[in-house]
Amino acid sequence: MSVKWIGWVGILHVLFIVGWIVYNLSHYLIYPAPLLEDGQSLAELGILYYSEHRGLLGFDHGSKSLMMLLSIVLPVGIFYILKRDSAFDLLNMLALVAGVVGFTLYSLSLMLQAVTVEYAFQLFVSNNDASAQAFATLIYDWTMLQGGFSVSIYILANLSLATWLLIHSKKIARDFKMKVFGVFGMTVGFLHIGGYSVSWFFLMQGSQVMHEVNEVVGVLWLVWLAWVSLYIINGKINRSEIN
Repeated sequence: MSVKWIGWVGILHVLFIVGWIVYNLSHYLIYPAPLLEDGQSLAELGILYYSEHRGLLGFDHGSKSLMMLLSIVLPVGIFYILKRDSAFDLLNMLALVAGVVGFTLYSLSLMLQAVTVEYAFQLFVSNNDASAQAFATLIYDWTMLQGGFSVSIYILANLSLATWLLIHSKKIARDFKMKVFGVFGMTVGFLHIGGYSVSWFFLMQGSQVMHEVNEVVGVLWLVWLAWVSLYIINGKINRSEIN
C-alpha cells in the first residue's frame, strides 16, 4: 500500500498555513490597523478593527481548525509506516496518541476562537449599548489576547505535538539513516517543550508571554513537517525500508 498520500497531506498543511500567513500580511498592508490612542487598550483597538473586517479571524481560524483535523492522518500514517518494528510498538503508540491528541486540541482551540470572536464582533456592531459593547470587548480580550481559548489550549496541543515529533524524529533518523533530519527534529521538539512550558508557567499567573518566540518555533515545526512529508512522497521513508 502506497503511503505517499500521507506526505501530500503534510504538504497541503504547510501550504495552507503559509497561504493564510501571506493573505493576512497582505490584508494588514492594505488595511492597516490604526495606532493606539491615549487611554485605549489593545482589546478596544482590536475589536474596533476586526468589527470592520468581520469574517477575517473567523475564516482564518475556522479553516485552520478543519486543516488540523485533517492533519490527524500524519501521526497515524507515520505510525503505520513504523509499525513493523515490534520493539518500537510502545513508543510508536505513544507518538500516535500524542500526535492525534495534539492536532485534535489544536482544531478544537481554533474553532472555539473562530466562533467566539466572531460572536463578539457581531455583538459589538449590532448593539449600541455600552455595557453590551464592553462585554463583547471582554470576550475578545479573554479569548484571543489573554489566552482563554488560544494559548491555554495551544500549550496542551503543542506539548503533545512535540512529544510526537521527538519520538518519530528519533526513530526515522535511526531507521532511515537521516542524522541531520533527526537532529533538527529533536531540536524543534525540545524548543517546543521549552517555549510552551515557560508559557504555561506565566499563564498560570495570568500573564501571556513567549508568544512571539513560540510563533518562530512554529515556523520551524512547519519546516520539519514539510521535510518529513517530502521524504514520504519521495519514498525515502517507506515501510519496506525499515530495518
